[in-house]
Amino acid sequence: MEVLKPSEYPASRAAAVAENCINYSLGGPHRLFEQQEVTSAYRESIEGEGNKYYLEFAIKDALNEEPPINCMVEVLYYTNKQTAPNVTYTLQTEPKNYTEAKDKEFYNRMKSRSETLYAEDIPDKYGNIAPDMEPILHLALAACGFVKWQNSTEETFYRMAIIKRVKQVKRDDAALEFQYNMLIHEMVSQVKV
Repeated sequence: MEVLKPSEYPASRAAAVAENCINYSLGGPHRLFEQQEVTSAYRESIEGEGNKYYLEFAIKDALNEEPPINCMVEVLYYTNKQTAPNVTYTLQTEPKNYTEAKDKEFYNRMKSRSETLYAEDIPDKYGNIAPDMEPILHLALAACGFVKWQNSTEETFYRMAIIKRVKQVKRDDAALEFQYNMLIHEMVSQVKV
């Protein structure tokens, strides 16, 4: 097992994959997690499988004043680059459901709309986001977590995403559905290895 400097690019890249997985699993219209500084990082080369990273860092809800949660993460990048990395994480404590009331209000507002929601360029070219569009953006970023995680390799570093277009799909059941066109920025060419 190889000890990595927590600030090194391979550790940061693996932590970003874990952050995307965590946001896909736990994020929502009023909750998104950002990975804090990596405090411990190891890499193990597993013959016939790929490279496995063992990381420790805290995650913090970027939208709410909640204390950070320590987590331990394993990210296995398979030798076959057509396979998404296997990400497992253990949180020191489970996040409380502190957004339930705001999430319910958002759901009711979206279900009761008489017109179909349609918007473009969130945030706009100046970085502005209308307050009523913030939960839509947060949902998109949580969903992008899945796309970034599933398309990650040891050579990619997906970080930013913006909505080019979003449309609410009217449904006859209780679910909310949005169709997003997103731009996801891959930063590998801008980072020194």
